[in-house]
Amino acid sequence: MTSSFGGAGHPIPGYSGNHQSWSTSAPQPPSIPEYDSVSQQNPHSQQYSQQPWGTEEVELGRFNPGQQPHNPFDDSNLAAGPYQHGGQHRGYEALRDPSTPSLHKQAFLPPGFSVSGPPSPSVVKLRAEEQPGFSRIRRSRWVMYICLILGVACAVGHHVFYSTLNGKPATDQLVMQRYGTLLAFGAKAGISASVVIAHHQRVWVTVRKRILSIGALDSLFSATENLFSLFRWEMIKNAKIATLLAVFVWIAPLVVILTANTLQVELGRVVTMDRCPGIRTLNFALEETDEWRDPTWIGKYTEIPAVIWNTTKRSGDSDDDGDWFDYYTAPGPILDQTTTVGAFMGETIMRKNAQLETCGGGWNCTFQIEIASGPAYKCTELASGVGVKASNLTQESGSIAPPFSTDVLVPRGFHTYYAFATGGEYFHMQMNDVSAGGVPKTPRPDPKNLGAFRTEPIIWIGFAARADPSKPLPETSNSPDWDKAFIPRLFACENYEASYKVTFNYTEGFHTTAVTDVKYLRPVINTTYLPNVNSQDGTADNTTATPESNYVFPKDKAKYRRTAAYHALSQLARRFVNGTMQINSRDANGVPLVNTNAIQTKLLDASNNYLPHENLMEYIQRFYLEDIILSMLSNPQFASVTWAAKPDQQSGLLGGKESFQDLAKDDSLKYPCERSRVTNLYNYHARDLWIVYGISILLGIIAVVVGAFAVEENGGNATRDTSFSSIVAATRSKDLNKVSWDGGGDSGAAARVPSSVREMRMGYGIVPVDSARGLTTGYKEEDLKYGFAFEGDLRRIKRVDNAVKRLTSATFSSSLRDLRSEGSTLCDHGCDESILVGIGELSQSRRKMGGDRPDAIVCYNISVRLMTRQGWVWNSLFKVRLCVSLSLLPQSSSKHGKFWQDVDGELSVESGSADLWRKATKDTSSASAEALILT
Repeated sequence: MTSSFGGAGHPIPGYSGNHQSWSTSAPQPPSIPEYDSVSQQNPHSQQYSQQPWGTEEVELGRFNPGQQPHNPFDDSNLAAGPYQHGGQHRGYEALRDPSTPSLHKQAFLPPGFSVSGPPSPSVVKLRAEEQPGFSRIRRSRWVMYICLILGVACAVGHHVFYSTLNGKPATDQLVMQRYGTLLAFGAKAGISASVVIAHHQRVWVTVRKRILSIGALDSLFSATENLFSLFRWEMIKNAKIATLLAVFVWIAPLVVILTANTLQVELGRVVTMDRCPGIRTLNFALEETDEWRDPTWIGKYTEIPAVIWNTTKRSGDSDDDGDWFDYYTAPGPILDQTTTVGAFMGETIMRKNAQLETCGGGWNCTFQIEIASGPAYKCTELASGVGVKASNLTQESGSIAPPFSTDVLVPRGFHTYYAFATGGEYFHMQMNDVSAGGVPKTPRPDPKNLGAFRTEPIIWIGFAARADPSKPLPETSNSPDWDKAFIPRLFACENYEASYKVTFNYTEGFHTTAVTDVKYLRPVINTTYLPNVNSQDGTADNTTATPESNYVFPKDKAKYRRTAAYHALSQLARRFVNGTMQINSRDANGVPLVNTNAIQTKLLDASNNYLPHENLMEYIQRFYLEDIILSMLSNPQFASVTWAAKPDQQSGLLGGKESFQDLAKDDSLKYPCERSRVTNLYNYHARDLWIVYGISILLGIIAVVVGAFAVEENGGNATRDTSFSSIVAATRSKDLNKVSWDGGGDSGAAARVPSSVREMRMGYGIVPVDSARGLTTGYKEEDLKYGFAFEGDLRRIKRVDNAVKRLTSATFSSSLRDLRSEGSTLCDHGCDESILVGIGELSQSRRKMGGDRPDAIVCYNISVRLMTRQGWVWNSLFKVRLCVSLSLLPQSSSKHGKFWQDVDGELSVESGSADLWRKATKDTSSASAEALILT
C-alpha cells in the first residue's frame, strides 16, 4: 500500500515505496529500509542534498483566481466539524489504528528509524529511561516551589523564635543570635534557591529565542556567580527578566544582615509575680490584749508596747482584784522615736535591709497590704477666701465652732500657718497627788473619770495659699497687691478609725508608700469637746466633752487599750502640727517667724519660703498615715506589727526563727508580691523583620511565577539547569569548530577565547552534530541534536499559539490515487528530502499514554505544488514544516522489545502558507483519502 501522504510514484524519501499494512493480530511493525547512499539513490537527492543548513525561504507563487476553492472549514464540509466546535476529527482514530489502510503510520516515521530494529541510543537517551523517583523530583519544577516554601517557613520560624525571646532576660546571647542567623540564612537560601532555579529557566528561554554574542552568553550563564556579568549591556537589553533575577540573587544576603539586627539586647524591667518573705502589716486589734506587765516573747525578743501606762494598783492589791486598773500616761519612747524619725524624714521609715529581705538580692518589688482597722484623719474644709466666715464642724456627736477665724491669716492678719491641735487634750497628770507609777495617794474610791479618754482633740488649721504661685509675693503689707496675693483657708481634722490599703514599692534601694481606698469607720472617741467648761470631777484633767456616756474608761480594757494606741499616735502627730508661723511684715520674702514643729516636716514647702502647700489638707492626712502610723513597720517588735500572710500572728524580729534565711524558707509566711529588676532583655522588632522578609518573599513569589512560565516554554514539567553536563550536551555541533576558540594559545586554564570570537553571535536550537550530509537522505537522525550553533547554522521549532495547532486528519475530496492515475503528481519535482530537523521534548501537545514515556519530535520540510484532475494547476510552490511527536513504547511481545508509534504532532507553516494549503484542498465528489492539515 502506498503512503497516502507521499503518493505512489513519489514515496517519502528515506522510505520504500510499498509498505505493508499493520497486522492486527501480531503488532510487529514491518521493516522499512533506508535509502542507501549508493545503491538506492533518491532521484531528487541531487536537487536538495547540497542545500545549506539554514532556514530556507521559498517564494510563494500565485494561484489561478478563475475558480475559488471550497473552504474545507465550512459547515457543509464534514471535515470542518472538529475545527469549528473543538474535539477531534473522526479520522484521527484512523491514525491511531494500525489496521487503517487509508493513512499508513509508516509515513510519519523519520528517515533512519526502523521499526524492525531498536532505535538508536541517541534517541532513546533523549528523555532517558524511567528514572528513580528522587531523580525525577530533583528535576521537577516542584523543587523550585519547595525551595520557596522552605524559605518562607524559615522566615516564619525566625519570627516565632524571636517572639518567644521578646522581653525575656538576655541569657545565652551568642547562642540565640546564632540560631536566629541560622534561620535567616535558611530563609535566604530557600528563597534564593528558588530564584536561581527560575533564573536558569529564563536563561534557556532567552537562548532559545534570542541570538546573542558569545560574551553575552557568558554573562547570562554566569550572572548568578560573577558579579561583573551583570554589567554587560547586551545581556541586560536582551535578557531583562533573567538579569533582574540575577540581581535579586546578589542582594539576597542582605536578608541575613538586615534581620540580624531585629533582635536587640536592651536594658529593661523584668516583672514576675511571686511570693515574698518578710512582708508585714499592722493589726491594732492586738493592742487590746497586750499586757505590758507580761510581754509576749517572740523568739529571743519581746514585743514593745505603744504607750506608757500608769496604774491605780496599790500595795496589797492582788492581780485578780477588780478595784484597780491601768490608765494611759503618754506615747511609748520607742514609738516616739520611730514617729519622730518618720516626721523628720517626710516618709515612711522602713527597717534595715527590708528590700534585701523582702525582694531578694538584685530585685525590686511591689506589694499591697490591707489594714482592716487603724487610725486616720478625716478632714473637712470650713472656709476659703478673704473675709469668709468659717462654718462649724459637724460631728457625729454634735457641732463645734472653730477656735479662730480666717482674719488671723494674711492678708488681714500676719499668719501664714495657724494650727490649734490641743483643745481637749488628755492630761498626763490625772491626779495631783500620786505616788510613783501614777498611783493615787487618796483612798478609794478613785474619781469616776480618772484615766478616761473624754475626747480626741481636733486639729484646727488655718493657712494662707498663694493666689497665683507664678507671681512673686508683694514685698510688704502696704503693697497694692497684698490683699490679692493670698487666699486664707481653714479646715478641721478628726481622728477616725478607718480601713485602708497601702502599696509599698522598693526600687534600687529606695522605697515609696501610697495609701489608697481609705474608708472611715467611726470616730476614735465619739464626743464633742466643750471648751471653757471645767469638769470638776475630782481629777486634774479639766477636759469636758459631750456626751459623757461616750467616754472611754480604763476598765473597758480592750477598747481602752486600742483607743490609747490611737490616741498616742495622734498625740505624736499633733505635736508636730500644732503651732503658728508668721510672715515677715516688712518683707514677705524674708525669713518667717516660726513657732511650730511643722517646719521640720513635709507640711511646709521649703522651696516656697516655707509657705504651706496648697493642698495642705491632703498633706496632713498623708503625714499622719505614712510618716507616723506606717513607720511603726520599721520596728517589728511593736505589738501591732504582724505578718501580712497571717495578720493575727505577731511577727517580732524574726518570727521566732534563728536567722532570716530560716524565715525565708517558711512558705506560710510569704505574701504575694510583684518582683522586678532592671536587666538586659531581648527586644524583638517584628516590624523591621517582616519588612525585610515581606519584600524578599514577594520578590521570590514573582520570580517563581516567572520560572513556572519559563518551565512551560521550555517544554513542560522538567526544569533545566546550567550544569557542566548541560553545557556539554548543548555544544556537540561540529560547526562550532569553524573558529579558533583558544586563539592559537595553549590549552588549559591559560587559554583565552579571543575577543573576536566572543563577539560572534550564537543561539540555541536544532543543530547537526556532523556537518556531512547523506547523498539521498540529507542529515541522519543521529546527526541532529538540540544545541548551540552560530547564527546561520541554527534551526528552531517555534511554537506560536495562533500558528501551531493540534495534528489531526481531514477528508480530502480529491483522491490521491485518481490524481496519480491521470499522470498528475502531488509534488512538482517530488517532495523535499524528508529532513529530520529536531528531536526533543514536546510540551503543550504532549499526550499522556500509560504514564511518562520518552518522547521525540520529528519535523519535515516539504515543498508542495498541487494540480486538480480538471487540468488546471496550482501554480504555487509553498513550503510546509510537519512536526510529529513520537513516543517510545515498550512492548514485551515485540521481537526487538521496542518500536516507534505515532502519538501526537504539530504542524507549523511559514507565514501565509496556511491559507494556500487550505485553498489547495478543493472539494469534489470523489472517494476520500486522508491527509494532514493545519487546524
